[in-house]
Amino acid sequence: MPVTLKEAAPSGRVLTGRVVLACVLGFFAIVFGANAIMARLAFQTFRGLASNHAYTDGLAYNNEIQAAQDQNALGWQVKGSLTRIAPGRTRIIFTQANVQGKPEDKTEWSLRFEHPVDRTRDKALALSMEQAGVYSGEIAIEAGQWGLALVIAKDGKTVFQSQNKVEISDRAQ
Repeated sequence: MPVTLKEAAPSGRVLTGRVVLACVLGFFAIVFGANAIMARLAFQTFRGLASNHAYTDGLAYNNEIQAAQDQNALGWQVKGSLTRIAPGRTRIIFTQANVQGKPEDKTEWSLRFEHPVDRTRDKALALSMEQAGVYSGEIAIEAGQWGLALVIAKDGKTVFQSQNKVEISDRAQ
């Protein structure tokens, strides 16, 4: 029994090779365009460097280990608190005591708020002594996650340092 095929009547648009080519090229143009925009934004906003002297910082690592051991041998107790006194304004108070529970004399305190991504937004603060063993200061700083680097020096030499992560919030507690 012979089979006869009938041609279907054309309905609507015809899918040709040119249309398929245009769709494929359009798809890849959109993908490459989006990637180019994202790459450009990434390069413009992130510097990529945490340190400008990574090699020399690496060489000084053994000195940092020795300084940490010396700091532990001191047995100092350093405690701090941050209080948001107004939106954009923070008060910092630190207390310090040696092994005998007495404050150390003639120390210089400095504090640095380090932005986790952009070093140009870091803020430094020199703490002043309120009374023996109590140091404080105020700083204008925006809410968010920050690194907190505390350095205590005596006779021009760093004797204590601490790195912490803090969150500053303008929300009511």
